[in-house]
Amino acid sequence: MTADSRAAALGDAPASDAPPSGAPPSGAALFERDGSRLVPTDRARGPWRRDALHGGAVAAVLANAVDVPEWTPARLTIDMLGPVPDVPLTLDVTRPEGGRRVVRQEITLLADGAPVARASCVAVRKSDLDLPEGAVDHPNPFGGVPVPDLSTPTPGAREAVGWDCFDSGAIRVRGLGESGVPAGSVGLWVSLLVPVVAGEPAPPIARVAAAADYASTATNMRLDQREWSFMNTELTLHLSREPAGSWVGLAAAGVVQPVGAGLSVSTIYDQAGRLGQSAQALVIEARKIRT
Repeated sequence: MTADSRAAALGDAPASDAPPSGAPPSGAALFERDGSRLVPTDRARGPWRRDALHGGAVAAVLANAVDVPEWTPARLTIDMLGPVPDVPLTLDVTRPEGGRRVVRQEITLLADGAPVARASCVAVRKSDLDLPEGAVDHPNPFGGVPVPDLSTPTPGAREAVGWDCFDSGAIRVRGLGESGVPAGSVGLWVSLLVPVVAGEPAPPIARVAAAADYASTATNMRLDQREWSFMNTELTLHLSREPAGSWVGLAAAGVVQPVGAGLSVSTIYDQAGRLGQSAQALVIEARKIRT
């Protein structure tokens, strides 16, 4: 998210009952299938450079490939091996392997046959446990707060970035405000508005992976994106159950240091309450002119 679009995204405008005139057109998606290839659309582009994909789009397409229907994904680690180019991509997905309680699956995203990102999923056996009363109760800053209008992409994103991108065409981010989140943190509502792949519904884990990339908004509160870049090198999600609903809530915090490393962390919520947590390792650099 850019410094300019951040202000709009974190605004306190109430939900609107007006028709979503700025909603993505029917059929919009991050990727389109062309045989075995996944072709990025302009909605998958990132803000740092025009020829590279957004980290949220990369996280979403890798999570979209997780295939463990009889298991609960408990951890998803995504490694960005470099800027993911805006070119047709392919996926290499292994069969889940493991024992009775835990399985693992590996997913590789390739450009022209070379790996550009990888994901590793750890999934646990599904159960139906009778837990003690109160065991699943956690403080929830999003509980009882009216959900704002999340039907249209983040306003001002295209103008701030300079081209059509993930922020301007695929996702909506709005601020929760400071109520209920720890000091130094930012609360965000995040909603992925388009399918990951055209014609295919986005699985819940893909929506969460795309949203978790926005924990770096907390870093954006510390560093002006017009002067600094903070690209994520990886994203790790820990989840306690299947995500529920169409939106994701983040209580995010950022840490930056002059050595050039940074960290974004978030506690993740959805309509059913606390869901999990995420962390990203960031590369902090003085901003260069975009090409």
